[in-house]
Parts: sequence; structure tokens; C-alpha cells
Amino acid sequence: RHEGGIPMKKQRKSRGLGITFIIVCLVLSGCGAGTQEAALGSAEEYVQAAKTALAGQDSFTANFDATIAMNNAGRGSMTTKGTVTFVKEPLYMKVDTDMGFDNGSQRYILYLQKGEAEKNEDGVNQYMNYDGQWTEMTLQKTDAMNSVQIYNAAENMETLLAAAENCTMQENGGKAVISADISAEKLYDVEAAGRFFQIAGMSSLSEVYFKGTGDVPVTFVLDKKTGAPISYEIDLAQALEKVTNNVLSELSSDNESSGITVQTYRISSELTQLGNVKAGEIPDEVKSSAINYEREISMLESDK
Repeated sequence: RHEGGIPMKKQRKSRGLGITFIIVCLVLSGCGAGTQEAALGSAEEYVQAAKTALAGQDSFTANFDATIAMNNAGRGSMTTKGTVTFVKEPLYMKVDTDMGFDNGSQRYILYLQKGEAEKNEDGVNQYMNYDGQWTEMTLQKTDAMNSVQIYNAAENMETLLAAAENCTMQENGGKAVISADISAEKLYDVEAAGRFFQIAGMSSLSEVYFKGTGDVPVTFVLDKKTGAPISYEIDLAQALEKVTNNVLSELSSDNESSGITVQTYRISSELTQLGNVKAGEIPDEVKSSAINYEREISMLESDK
């Protein structure tokens, strides 16, 4: 029928095309998220997405948390909680933590900054506050970064993701929680890269001391839709106990020594911002009050 409008057949054809167009639009409007979720169906695919997101990132902010509890070592338990800001170029890093002990607590603040021209522009200026006193040192960049590697959340998470095996995934509140292992065979290289024993005072050890360690559990929390890295947690209690006792066994002439027991050694870092972080300023009062022991020693030697 045609009454000055579109013929009936064409109307039906037009409506059919309209319905098809609506369906296509609905599918396309959700294909971004749908394709992303489909592409990130397995734990391994999430791990790869997180590694890709971390690769080449030059700045971050993070929360850091470490707990250690040992017996027979004269130290009891210690917790370290704080925040980290890192910018790769030009180098700027701030670590601000509170260390809790059995009998009190201590705040620890550290700044790293690319060397100033009038001091040593090829080095790194380190300002550290411990027990209320600021100190200043100039370090080679490699040495400076090694001294704070345990706080380098982005790089350490990348190291752990690259070494992770036996990955399984669970969803929790819109997040993908990946449980994995770091194999005993990879543990030495992983610890050397991340300096995860730093707080325990056991870094830079020879590989021989890692003999007899087992696999180490690690957990990653990633964004469920994108796989973007959120946090990691690694349980190093068994590994630290074995390594420490291996060291003590070599140092001790008493083969019957009972060694130590490590009840807890857990480290976690949460990335609160990845990329687009601006470097802060080291306060003038820090620079003006810092004691430079190198300069003082040099002055004393020149007076002799």
C-alpha cells in the first residue's frame, strides 16, 4: 500500500535495517570492554597485560608494607610502612616510612636527586633522616638505586611477573587476583634484582646460600578489565630462614647450632599512580641542616 509515504515493503525493509543497525550499535558499543575481557581470559594473559603496562614506565607513587618476625636473632619483629615517589629522569625519589619495633618506632625519610652541578652533576645526592638527624652523601647512580631497590615497586613488580609460574586467577570485587610461585631455581636472580632481603640485612649474598630454598608464593592484584597492575605481595619467610641459616652455618664452628626461625617475612607494594608523576622538591631546611660526613672528613684531613 502506498499512501503518499514509504511503500509497505520498503517500510518493513527499513524497519528491518533499523533493527539490524541498533543491534550492531549495541554490539559495537560494548566490544571494547568485551574484547578486552575476552582477551584477558587466562591468568597468563593478565600477567602479560600487567607486564606490558609496566614496561618503560618512568614514574610512580606507591604504598610499601613489610613485616618481619624472627626468633633467636635478637631482633624480634619489625614492620615498615610508608610511601614512595619515584621519577626516573631527572632522577627524584622520596621514601617516607615508619619502622615499628617491639619497643617503639622510628621514622625514616630518604631523598635521592640527580646531582647538582656545583656538587657533582654526574652523581646522585642522597639526603637521609634517621633518628632525627639529616645526613648528605653523593653516590654513583648505580649504588644509590641499589640502596633503595626494595622500594622500587614498579620495577620489582615487573621482575616478579616475569618470573611467575603456575599462575591461577580469581576475581574479587572487579579485580583479578593472580596467585603464582617463584621457583627455587629463579629465586636467587629475583632477589638479586629486587633486593627483597634488604630490610632483613641479607642482600648481596652469593648464590650458594640459596641452596635448599623452596618455591616462594607471590600474589598480584590487577585491574579486571585492563590487567593494569595494582599491587603485589610476596611471602619470603621460608626463603629468608633457609638463607640465613645457611650463612650462619658457614660462619659458626658449632655444627649443632639450632639456627633461627623466621615466622614472617612478607613484602607488599601497592601502585597508587603509574606514570605522569612529577618530581618534588627537597626542602631547603633539609639541605641546610644535613651533615655531610664526607666533607667533614675531608676538612679534617686537610687540617693535618
